[in-house]
Amino acid sequence: MKSDRGRYRFIKYFLIICIPLLLSLAIVLSLLFDAYDDANNAIIEANERLSVQLGEKAIDYSFGVLRGDALYLAELSSLRQWLDTGDSAAYSRLTEDLITFLQSRQLYGKVRFIDKQGQEITRIYNYEGKPTITPQEQLQNQFELDFVQKTLALSAKSIYISPFEPTIEHSVIVHPIKPTVRFSAPVFDSNNELRGLIVLNYKGERLMRRLRAISDISVGELGLVNDQGRWLLEPHPAGELGFMFRSQGTENLEQKFGDEIWSFISRDAPIGQWMHEKGLFTYVKVNLSKIQSPKSDLNIETGETWVLVSYVSPKIIAASVAEYGRNLSLVGALLTILLVLLSGIVAHYALQRRRAEGRVQRSELQFRRLLESAPEAILLVDQVGQIALMNSQTEKWFGYNRNELVGQSALQLIPERFHQAHPLFQHQFIADAGTQAVSSGMELYGRRKDGSEFPIEISLNPLETEQGTLITSIIRDISARKEAEIARQRVQERYRELLNNLPVGVFRSLPDAKGSFLEINPTMVNLFEAESSEQLLAHSFGECYCELAERKALMGKVLLQGYVYGEEVRLKTLKGREFYAGLTAVMKKDESIGIYFDGIVEDISVRKESEWQIKLLNENLRLRTNELEAINHELEAFSYSVSHDLRAPLRALDGFSRTLLDEYADQLDQRGRDRLKRIRLAAQRMAELIDSLLKLSRVTRTELKWERVNLTSLANEILATLQQMEPDREVRYTVQSGLIVRGDAQLLHIMLDNLLSNAWKFTVHNPQALIEVGCNITKGRMIYFVRDNGAGFDMTYADKLFGVFQRLHDPHEFPGTGIGLATVQRVIHKHGGDIWAESTIEQGSTFYFTLNEKKIYEH
Repeated sequence: MKSDRGRYRFIKYFLIICIPLLLSLAIVLSLLFDAYDDANNAIIEANERLSVQLGEKAIDYSFGVLRGDALYLAELSSLRQWLDTGDSAAYSRLTEDLITFLQSRQLYGKVRFIDKQGQEITRIYNYEGKPTITPQEQLQNQFELDFVQKTLALSAKSIYISPFEPTIEHSVIVHPIKPTVRFSAPVFDSNNELRGLIVLNYKGERLMRRLRAISDISVGELGLVNDQGRWLLEPHPAGELGFMFRSQGTENLEQKFGDEIWSFISRDAPIGQWMHEKGLFTYVKVNLSKIQSPKSDLNIETGETWVLVSYVSPKIIAASVAEYGRNLSLVGALLTILLVLLSGIVAHYALQRRRAEGRVQRSELQFRRLLESAPEAILLVDQVGQIALMNSQTEKWFGYNRNELVGQSALQLIPERFHQAHPLFQHQFIADAGTQAVSSGMELYGRRKDGSEFPIEISLNPLETEQGTLITSIIRDISARKEAEIARQRVQERYRELLNNLPVGVFRSLPDAKGSFLEINPTMVNLFEAESSEQLLAHSFGECYCELAERKALMGKVLLQGYVYGEEVRLKTLKGREFYAGLTAVMKKDESIGIYFDGIVEDISVRKESEWQIKLLNENLRLRTNELEAINHELEAFSYSVSHDLRAPLRALDGFSRTLLDEYADQLDQRGRDRLKRIRLAAQRMAELIDSLLKLSRVTRTELKWERVNLTSLANEILATLQQMEPDREVRYTVQSGLIVRGDAQLLHIMLDNLLSNAWKFTVHNPQALIEVGCNITKGRMIYFVRDNGAGFDMTYADKLFGVFQRLHDPHEFPGTGIGLATVQRVIHKHGGDIWAESTIEQGSTFYFTLNEKKIYEH
């Protein structure tokens, strides 16, 4: 750890020294690089300005001479003589002069004289240095050409310089393509009358070669574009023909570098330079009409303005400083190594000095830190018992501050009853130079500033210093320990009291052959009918088993799995009484006694007796159930037999009564006919009662078939059927959507049919009848309801509502059998639910029911 801290401190000092030096070096190198970069950029910018200026001078020089040639030929004496005379001799001299001119000027591809109607009069080619006269039949009329018309419109001493164009013969571009600039001047005769124009076809390759030569010696790439941005001279020659095919969409400067660059170049400034992220762009605009000429009165017209553009790519600019950057990096690396070594040396000596200074401080700080961080109160006492030094825990425990204790006797921290023993003990300790606990074997107390006392333990140790031997007194507050001891005693007492008061027997025994008891509670003494604890402890547990095989099986099970729980065994008391016991035991291990068992014994004789009684009752119940099932089957057969036997006489009563009314009505008086009608009605009502009873019986006997049932659909179907049966009634009904339950679909249909039929029946006298079916959630329960605004009933008789044949209304006003609600109740009860009603007379009724959702969903 010390070596790690030493390395950490060395690294810290090293970084403190090295980082500022390296940062300074980096700043200096960065400034040097930036300065070089700025100077390099300035040099490149100056070179590129010089390149475009040289290109401009080359164009100025070349075209200055060419303009003079056009004017010279326009004022040629042989030409004027031929214009004045028109004879063939003069024409021959003109031809000879033009041939001589072409032989002396290899700059031109051809020379022509065209009259003012655009007809070529003479045309001489300069083919590989040999002038050739074009035959008369091959001469063309070129009046429609742009340069012809513009030249004929000029005055004397004027010339026209055309754009770069290809050579065109009979409106077709001549191949191979050679860029050409036409210098033309109007020709006037001696009478100053316009007679035509003289045209010189300048070979553009010569100018292109000069500009390329300038581009080759410059850093960047030199190009020439016209005022439309089309290349006349391009670093890649394949693009130079773009100015000749304006309609073919060849790449121009704007397409190559973007509209931002072209906007900068095409502005009004004649010269400019821009360092852009795409590179360095330098340009100068060449206005051919302003090129200097020996004749100052010369008028020049031109077809376009040229722009010389120099482009230096970012890669070239970066490459120009890369070598300097590498050299600067090498110098920086060497200086970095030197600074790192220097920093390491300085850090090493600084750390050594720091360590020497820290050793002295560290010992004192370590001692004070140990003193203040100690959880106990610590005092340094001199040989006469005065306090020389103390920690903050002493202030906290005794209530004094340092100024009140330092230099005072340590006896003021001890009650007066210990004053006589303490100094003798202290002097004896200094003489023996030993260490011991003052409170060992005796109680010692400390005294606070307020006079209160608390139990303490003091350890004394000698400490040799320059001032002599000091006694280090370590004081421990043992109040918590004393309280813990008292609390532990109380817990042990409560635990013992709990064991003694438990209604079950608690024991600890050995797993030996006898099963000797180690500890027992009083319940064990009573359970085994012993006269005292000593008598039971002298009696082995193995002797208490009625069957030794049970004990062996139980012991094997405990030893195998480590415990048994609720094992039922037959035990016997010391008096020989046998009883059933529930035994629970856990195997444990102790260093002093080895393996032992802790367990409880509970007398379960009463429970076993109860189990036998329950078993007997269950058997009786099973027999009784079988008897009831047989009786139910007999009742079911009887009900069907009775219903059949009763229906026959009822049908006879109803049938014969109807026969008497139909055949002998004229022989009976009104009273007799009325009696026969009453007999028929009674028979029919009796048949209805029998049907209702049979339905009730079937509901009671039906086995539930659990399935998903849509109460919403059932209610809508029943209400629609009721409406069809009484189409003249106007009843408004609402059924809540999504009422999905689980139950027996057939029984739930019977239940809803009875409830809704009652609602339909009891709203017959209400012209604004309303029936509602819905559901509420109350305290987590789904409570369904059927509500109407019909006749209602008196809640005083609500307890009779669901009884068989119980009716709360006049049967003549609201007919019925009195069995419908009893049927509803039985369906609800079979589904594990409840049903109840709330009503007010003449304000309607609400029937609530549940279906015991939790039980249902378990299915």
